[in-house]
Amino acid sequence: MRTYGSKPRVGGDDVVAIPFGPATDSASAATALATGFKTDSGNISWLPGDPPAGELTTITEEYRTKTGAGIGVVSTVPFNHATPAAFVSHNPSRNAYYSGLKGYKGLGLADEIILRVKPDVVIGGGHPLLDNPDFNPRQGYISKSLYLGLKASPDYLLVERTPGADGGRAIVEGAAAALRAGKKLFGLFGGKGGNFDIAQAEDSPGRPRVTSGSEENPSLGEATVAALDYLGANPGGFFLVVEQGDIDWANHDNDYRGMVACIAELVGAVRAATAFVDRPGDTVDWTNTVLLVTADHATGGLVLGGAKRLGLGDLPRQDPRVAYPEAPPATGSDRGLSPNGAALTTPVYASPNVYPDEDIIFGTAGHTNELVDLAVTGAATRYFMKYRGTWYPGLVLDNTQINSALREALGLGALGRRAARGT
Repeated sequence: MRTYGSKPRVGGDDVVAIPFGPATDSASAATALATGFKTDSGNISWLPGDPPAGELTTITEEYRTKTGAGIGVVSTVPFNHATPAAFVSHNPSRNAYYSGLKGYKGLGLADEIILRVKPDVVIGGGHPLLDNPDFNPRQGYISKSLYLGLKASPDYLLVERTPGADGGRAIVEGAAAALRAGKKLFGLFGGKGGNFDIAQAEDSPGRPRVTSGSEENPSLGEATVAALDYLGANPGGFFLVVEQGDIDWANHDNDYRGMVACIAELVGAVRAATAFVDRPGDTVDWTNTVLLVTADHATGGLVLGGAKRLGLGDLPRQDPRVAYPEAPPATGSDRGLSPNGAALTTPVYASPNVYPDEDIIFGTAGHTNELVDLAVTGAATRYFMKYRGTWYPGLVLDNTQINSALREALGLGALGRRAARGT
C-alpha cells in the first residue's frame, strides 16, 4: 500500500487535503484486462496516443468469433461506463457515451454496443427514466433515437425499469422470453445519475443487514442469474463480465456504509454464479468453467484505524459533513472532469462523510496504487498460477497477465503484437 503524507485526521472540524499520485482509471485498467494491452487513461480498448483506427480487439469479441460463444456484460452503473464498455466497445474517450452527446460526432459507446458489437446480453444502468427524461443532449447515457430503437429492435428484447415493478423478476422472466423469441437480452435500469439506487448497510452488530436501494432495479445477483440463464443455453459456451460498479463510487464518496452494502451485493452475485455452475443436469461444471473475482483498481485509501475492532454487522459512526469549507472538485478520475470542464491534476477533497470515532480512515476520494485481490476457481486456475511472480516479486500478477491466462484457458493462443480489429 502506498501512503501519501501523514496520517489523516477525520474527526471534529479538521479538513485534510491529501494529494494522491498517478493511478489508473477504469478505462485503461479494464482495457488491459479485456485486450492485454496497456493504454492511456480514458481509452476504451484503444491504442495509446489515440491513433485513427486504434481499436483493440477484446477477448470477448475474439472468443465469440472463433467459437460462437455468447458474450455479455452486467453492471450496476451505466451499461456503457468504462469497465463494461471496455469489453464490448472501442473509443479513445470513455466520456463519449453516445453519438451527439455534447456535439460528439463520432460513434458513441452506446451506439457501438447496441448497433455494431451487439453482445448477447447487456444489463446495466443508464435508463433515462430518472436520469435524463427530457433526453437533454448534454447529459445522460443514451440518446432518444437509440432508446426508441431498442424498444422496437429486431435484435434485442428490452427489459426496462418500470415504476412499481419488480426489476429482479422482470429481468429473469425477460431472459426466458428472449430465448423463446430468439432475441438477445437488453436490461436497461438505473436511477438518478444513471447508477442503480445504492443499497445501505445497517449498523446491527452480530446480525448484518442490508437495505436494497430500490426493488425497481434487480439485485446484482438477480441480474447475474438472468444473464447466466440466457448465456448458458449457448452450446458454444459464454464469457460474462459482471461489475458491482457502485463499490468504486461509494469509495469516491468515502461512504463506508454504502461500500459495505455494495460488497454484500457483489457477494450475492458470486454466490449466484457459483450456484449456477453447481446446478445439476447441464453441461456447465468446474471442469469447463472459470470464475474470476477481482477489481480493476482500488479507490479511497481505506484504513482501519484505532483500537476498536469492528465485528460482524458493526459499522463505524458515520456523519455527513454539515458544510464544506470550500467547494470540492469532482471526486476522482472515474467521475471525469471537474465542474468547469478542466482536468483534475492535483485533486483536493473534503469528504462528504466523516467518522468522528476514527474507526476507519479514508485517505483520498480518488484512485490509489494499492494492489487488488484476485480470486480464481475452476480447472483453469493453473493458467493463472503459472504467471505468479514472473514479472513482480511474490504472488503478484499484472493486469495484462490476467488476459493472457484467460486466453490460454479459452484456447485462444498467445496475443500478437497488435490486435487491431479486422487485422
